[in-house]
Amino acid sequence: MRKNKILAGILIAMTVMMTATACGKNNTKAESTQETKQQTQTEASTEATTAVNAEVASSEQETSEDEETSEEEETKETQPLTSNDAGDIKEDLFTSKSGKYQIMPPKGWSLDEDGDESVVAFTSPNGEDYLEVTYVQGDDADGAREVYPDTMDEYKKLISRGEDMEFVRYDVKNGSDGSQTFRYALRYKTPQDGVRYYSISGSYNAATKTYISAAGTIGSTDSGVEGQIEAALDSLKLK
Repeated sequence: MRKNKILAGILIAMTVMMTATACGKNNTKAESTQETKQQTQTEASTEATTAVNAEVASSEQETSEDEETSEEEETKETQPLTSNDAGDIKEDLFTSKSGKYQIMPPKGWSLDEDGDESVVAFTSPNGEDYLEVTYVQGDDADGAREVYPDTMDEYKKLISRGEDMEFVRYDVKNGSDGSQTFRYALRYKTPQDGVRYYSISGSYNAATKTYISAAGTIGSTDSGVEGQIEAALDSLKLK
């Protein structure tokens, strides 16, 4: 009897131990599953955060690049054009493509995009003032040039530039061989634009059939432009 009781006790103990072991395994398995699930969620969250951060960084980079491109385009638009088919402006001095003449346009003025050595134009930053150089050599020079009479009164009869035309100066010198140097300036009014200033200076060499002139038209109200135009005309020279 006692032996049976002992065996029964042992069986009960073993059953309890097996049950406890099974529960422990189940608990460990549940805890492991929970940890794995949490780890997976954490990794997914980290990957999502990394992806969002990468997308934000990419967007910021694209925005920065767009802003830089916009600034570069704006800078290009505001910078004066210093080179075209007619020649180049270097250190404020324009030299024609062949190097046959030079002129110093007002500082900051821009070359027109169109032009060649025979006709080159410069414009002020506000686009209201204009300087143009005409150069012709050879038989075409005789047809391209304007022949100026000896006196201002004679010339007044030949031209008309709006109302209240007023000559600032008129200086024309004729050579015995048909050569001529000229320089004059005048003010006049136009109904649309008001007072304008026009000045021209140049020469014609009959021996070489070379005609060159620089003409400036001022449309703005900036009185300082007049001096800039006159300085440019004085700088015109053949090479």
